[in-house]
Amino acid sequence: MVMKQLVRALALSFAIATTGCITSSGPGGGPPPVATVDFARLYTGDWHEIAFRPNWATEGCVAGLTRYTAKDKANEVGVRDSCHEKTLDGKEKVIEGTGHILDPGTNAKIRVDYFPFVSRETWVVALATDYSWFITSTPDFGEVNIFTRNPQPGEALLAELTAKIKAWGYDTTLLVFPPQPAK
Repeated sequence: MVMKQLVRALALSFAIATTGCITSSGPGGGPPPVATVDFARLYTGDWHEIAFRPNWATEGCVAGLTRYTAKDKANEVGVRDSCHEKTLDGKEKVIEGTGHILDPGTNAKIRVDYFPFVSRETWVVALATDYSWFITSTPDFGEVNIFTRNPQPGEALLAELTAKIKAWGYDTTLLVFPPQPAK
């Protein structure tokens, strides 16, 4: 019984972790990373995943949340990714890993290792000056995500960020905007 639960937990964790590893042919040549990121401001606290490109690992996910926590080692951060199945009250799916800043000083590229052989690299390609939102992309521009501090960022901001992504050449009809909790 314990072994069966362990296998299920590992399979679920792998499915969530590989979300970013599943890429499409994408338009390629997406935007470069932003010039600089304040490590302490971005990689701290909760970020709501407002939009993402769905795949088998995110099937039915709503209210996605990434939580960054400090690590003792320089250029590393704890990463806890979670979402709820189908509804805001649905069962929570969680995976945790360690984020490694790939460009110390600039801090715009991060690789999160969830298991010894499962990792996801993303770049911060747009960032609000007040650190209220940011957009990430995989290096091949196959995946794009919008994160905000506020789970209800408003239609005007979502339209602005979606237009920015579309201007880069990404097919925004591929994005899903799942339900989010109230403020």
